Amino acid sequence: MDLTKKEIEELQEKLIIVYRFVSQQKKLKKFFYDGIEVEYNLLDDKGFLNKLIELDDSEELLKSCIIELEDMKGVGKSLNNREFQEFMMKQDWNSLYEKYNMKTMDDVNKLDLKMLMEIL
Repeated sequence: MDLTKKEIEELQEKLIIVYRFVSQQKKLKKFFYDGIEVEYNLLDDKGFLNKLIELDDSEELLKSCIIELEDMKGVGKSLNNREFQEFMMKQDWNSLYEKYNMKTMDDVNKLDLKMLMEIL
């Protein structure tokens, strides 16, 4: 799939938001609901976000995609684990939320994830 630089940037931003959302949900589930079966009622029309939360290795999958897109941007060398964490910390979450018309992380279902679903 050939993507323009703008499409790569947009896809990476959406992946970053989804990664953060999935990571937070998994941490909350592990901390509060360890050993209890929990169903998420996300307004995700395809069930995509629910499936990502339930997958054991979804964070690693999303992380790999984010790193690969960073490589595609041709910014430099590939990110290692520490650099990835620094990269995530540098994100301007308020501007990302505003750009995608989100008020909080819970509005992740407002993202158009069609291209993301095609790639994954």
